[in-house]
Amino acid sequence: MDWPEGKDFGIWPEEEVTGVEEAPLYNKLSENEKKYALFTDGSFQIVGKHQKWKAAVWSPTRQDAEAAEGQGESSQFMELKAIQLALDIIE
Repeated sequence: MDWPEGKDFGIWPEEEVTGVEEAPLYNKLSENEKKYALFTDGSFQIVGKHQKWKAAVWSPTRQDAEAAEGQGESSQFMELKAIQLALDIIE
Protein backbone atom coordinates (compact mmCIF):
# COMPACT_ATOMS: atom_id res chain seq x y z
CA MET A 1 0.00 0.00 0.00
CA ASP A 2 1.37 3.42 -0.90
CA TRP A 3 1.00 6.08 1.79
CA PRO A 4 0.99 9.74 0.75
CA GLU A 5 4.25 11.38 1.80
CA GLY A 6 3.83 14.11 4.40
CA LYS A 7 0.24 13.20 5.28
CA ASP A 8 -0.42 13.48 9.02
CA PHE A 9 -3.68 11.45 9.09
CA GLY A 10 -5.28 13.89 11.53
CA ILE A 11 -2.62 13.61 14.25
CA TRP A 12 -1.94 16.80 16.15
CA PRO A 13 1.77 17.66 16.42
CA GLU A 14 1.78 17.15 20.20
CA GLU A 15 0.40 13.63 19.72
CA GLU A 16 3.26 12.51 17.53
CA VAL A 17 5.66 10.01 19.03
CA THR A 18 9.08 11.62 19.19
CA GLY A 19 11.03 8.63 20.47
CA VAL A 20 10.55 5.12 21.67
CA GLU A 21 12.83 3.22 23.99
CA GLU A 22 12.91 -0.55 23.67
CA ALA A 23 13.01 -2.71 26.75
CA PRO A 24 16.38 -4.30 27.49
CA LEU A 25 17.04 -7.86 26.44
CA TYR A 26 15.94 -10.47 28.98
CA ASN A 27 19.52 -11.64 29.61
CA LYS A 28 20.50 -8.03 30.40
CA LEU A 29 17.95 -7.74 33.23
CA SER A 30 18.96 -8.02 36.88
CA GLU A 31 17.87 -11.15 38.73
CA ASN A 32 15.24 -9.08 40.54
CA GLU A 33 13.85 -7.71 37.24
CA LYS A 34 13.75 -11.21 35.73
CA LYS A 35 11.29 -12.25 38.45
CA TYR A 36 8.73 -9.91 36.92
CA ALA A 37 9.39 -10.57 33.22
CA LEU A 38 6.51 -11.94 31.17
CA PHE A 39 6.39 -12.65 27.45
CA THR A 40 3.14 -12.26 25.52
CA ASP A 41 2.29 -13.28 22.00
CA GLY A 42 -0.76 -13.60 19.86
CA SER A 43 -1.99 -14.32 16.40
CA PHE A 44 -5.03 -13.30 14.44
CA GLN A 45 -6.22 -14.70 11.16
CA ILE A 46 -9.25 -14.67 8.93
CA VAL A 47 -10.35 -18.13 7.86
CA GLY A 48 -13.15 -17.92 5.32
CA LYS A 49 -15.68 -15.63 6.98
CA HIS A 50 -14.37 -16.24 10.50
CA GLN A 51 -11.89 -14.20 12.51
CA LYS A 52 -9.82 -16.48 14.74
CA TRP A 53 -7.35 -15.40 17.41
CA LYS A 54 -4.91 -16.96 19.86
CA ALA A 55 -3.18 -15.28 22.80
CA ALA A 56 -0.48 -16.59 25.12
CA VAL A 57 1.73 -15.49 28.00
CA TRP A 58 4.82 -17.19 29.45
CA SER A 59 6.66 -16.59 32.71
CA PRO A 60 10.25 -17.88 32.44
CA THR A 61 10.79 -17.58 36.20
CA ARG A 62 7.72 -19.59 37.13
CA GLN A 63 7.91 -21.78 34.03
CA ASP A 64 4.20 -21.09 33.67
CA ALA A 65 2.28 -20.55 30.45
CA GLU A 66 -1.33 -19.68 29.76
CA ALA A 67 -3.13 -19.55 26.44
CA ALA A 68 -6.58 -18.75 25.10
CA GLU A 69 -8.19 -18.83 21.69
CA GLY A 70 -11.48 -17.86 20.18
CA GLN A 71 -13.19 -16.36 17.18
CA GLY A 72 -15.31 -13.41 16.21
CA GLU A 73 -13.22 -10.72 17.90
CA SER A 74 -10.67 -8.23 16.61
CA SER A 75 -6.88 -8.38 16.65
CA GLN A 76 -6.98 -5.68 19.35
CA PHE A 77 -9.10 -8.02 21.48
CA MET A 78 -6.42 -10.70 21.08
CA GLU A 79 -3.74 -8.26 22.29
CA LEU A 80 -5.84 -7.33 25.32
CA LYS A 81 -6.49 -11.00 26.05
CA ALA A 82 -2.72 -11.63 26.16
CA ILE A 83 -2.39 -8.80 28.70
CA GLN A 84 -5.29 -10.22 30.72
CA LEU A 85 -3.55 -13.61 30.79
CA ALA A 86 -0.36 -11.91 32.02
CA LEU A 87 -2.28 -10.18 34.81
CA ASP A 88 -3.84 -13.51 35.79
CA ILE A 89 -0.37 -15.06 36.14
CA ILE A 90 0.94 -12.33 38.43
CA GLU A 91 -2.05 -12.43 40.80
